[in-house]
Amino acid sequence: MREAVICEPVRTPIGRYGGMLRSLTAVDLGVAALRGLLDLTGVPPESVQDVVLGHCYPSSEGPAIGRVVALDAGLPVTVPGMQVDRRCGSGLQAVIQAALQIGNGDNEIVVAGGAESMSNVPFYSTDMRWGGARGGIKVHDGLARGRTTAGGRWQPRTRCSPGSTRPMSANTSPPGCPSSSTVRIR
Repeated sequence: MREAVICEPVRTPIGRYGGMLRSLTAVDLGVAALRGLLDLTGVPPESVQDVVLGHCYPSSEGPAIGRVVALDAGLPVTVPGMQVDRRCGSGLQAVIQAALQIGNGDNEIVVAGGAESMSNVPFYSTDMRWGGARGGIKVHDGLARGRTTAGGRWQPRTRCSPGSTRPMSANTSPPGCPSSSTVRIR
């Protein structure tokens, strides 16, 4: 197995939720970091063989964020890209994935990291595609919802149910606990 090394780590500034970086999407931040990396290292864009990015809250604005960031940063269309979601460990998992590609001899140069903009996590509804006018439309805060459903259908943990082993549906809140991630529109 070949040795993989991290050659030049770069990052964008860290902002707070709703702060001065709120207008920048995860794609925007990823593009800035990738362009900065290429400028800093002088690596030609066509030498990059893959872009692997961790991203926990994807949307249709940047599906397979590694690919979208690669294209928007000016890499050729021949460079693939992918997204890894392992919640808080996504960026590290992306680096592991890149190291495996290099170690196995699949690629020589892989860009890996993470991109996130919690300020831009979308609200969404699963009721709108097929109607929902009579019963109202439920709108979910993707950020809050992702934190309560990441454990699967039977393992959501909330402040209202510490250590609870009682099975709960992904669509309901624990008894006595308000649903802070859902708004009903009538």
